[in-house]
Amino acid sequence: MNNFMHAHHMHHGRQNKELNEMYVSMTLRTFGLSLIAIFIPIYLYNLGFSLRTIFLYYIISSLFQFFGDYLAGKAIGRFGAKHVMSLSYPVLLIHLVMLVTLPIYHWSIWLLSIPAALSLSLFWPAYHDDFSKAKDKKATGKEVGKLFILMEGFGALGPIMGGIVAQVFGVQYGIIIAIVITMAAAIPLLGKKEITKRRPMAIERFSLRENYKDMIAYGGLSMEGMAIAIVWPLLLFFIIGNYARIGSIATISLLVTIALSIFIGKAVDKYKKENVLRVSSLVHFFTSTSRILVTSLNSAYIIGVASSLSHIILWVPFFSQYYLHADKNSRTEYVVEMEMSVDIFRMLGLTVLLICTYFFDIKTTLIVGIAVGAVGTLLSMLITSSKKKELSKEIRVHKEIAKASV
Repeated sequence: MNNFMHAHHMHHGRQNKELNEMYVSMTLRTFGLSLIAIFIPIYLYNLGFSLRTIFLYYIISSLFQFFGDYLAGKAIGRFGAKHVMSLSYPVLLIHLVMLVTLPIYHWSIWLLSIPAALSLSLFWPAYHDDFSKAKDKKATGKEVGKLFILMEGFGALGPIMGGIVAQVFGVQYGIIIAIVITMAAAIPLLGKKEITKRRPMAIERFSLRENYKDMIAYGGLSMEGMAIAIVWPLLLFFIIGNYARIGSIATISLLVTIALSIFIGKAVDKYKKENVLRVSSLVHFFTSTSRILVTSLNSAYIIGVASSLSHIILWVPFFSQYYLHADKNSRTEYVVEMEMSVDIFRMLGLTVLLICTYFFDIKTTLIVGIAVGAVGTLLSMLITSSKKKELSKEIRVHKEIAKASV
């Protein structure tokens, strides 16, 4: 019995160490990329890329990522999630260097999109696979909540700092700083052992019939992410036209959201937990749609805070569900198929916008993009459809989410 308890504590301690390393790595990566993420579409536009070409670039990237996700899943099965995740960083370095040198070498969008897609393919399936293994199943909500607060907290500092650097010195200098910080994020992953025994990925283990709603839900959420990452920054730029002010909107929105998350956690705990995600999807649909009403800096601040606030209520319960569902499926296969669904939905959304550029002006096209993202948030509620035997576990997870925000 003593040997069993000793082994249990050793395993738990190893899990905690793995999670702490994951927290450090993700925090640095999020902070580094947050310096430049919202400015990349604007950067491309200011370099002379048309809106149509920018959408085409992201479509091509998503296409490469679709095939890259499958290959990454195979690599995870053979080499392990941590090794694959570590490999994403030198590929990300290549992509960021190409962005810095874009005004000099005028890289084609096809060439530029390859390292962009491959770095994401190597990182996200491996990250979700590894975090799903490292977390404590009895505290999924708490651990997802902690990761969210760390990512959003440090990620909130990036936009305003990156905006000031971009406004004063140029976006290229922000990218150089991002390179240094994101490469530091790889250090906690170097030389680490895999948590579980590796096994080859077999896509036939994934049941499309059981998981198609999860795929639609995650795909819908990716459309909302597309709107936030590509469409929203461009819309703000055409209205405000200043990197530092655009960065301050993102930073203030996130800081207010983090501050209010304490009260949100307590409020959410008063309601029937399995309905939280459904309600938050509806609320976020309306706050996301309200972005089309922005006409000034002040309205951008107000709507930015409102949409970020609804985002936190949606994001945490969604991903706690995601990791629970990954646990009851073949993990690597589930994660890879989910990421591939993201690529498909993102391509569909961007294709709609690409078509719009042939018929509408820039502002109307961007408004359509906001609407597409808002519709995607409604699809995210489909992930709540679960087997009855998982219901009690999900309710407990939502309780832990509320506690994690306190």
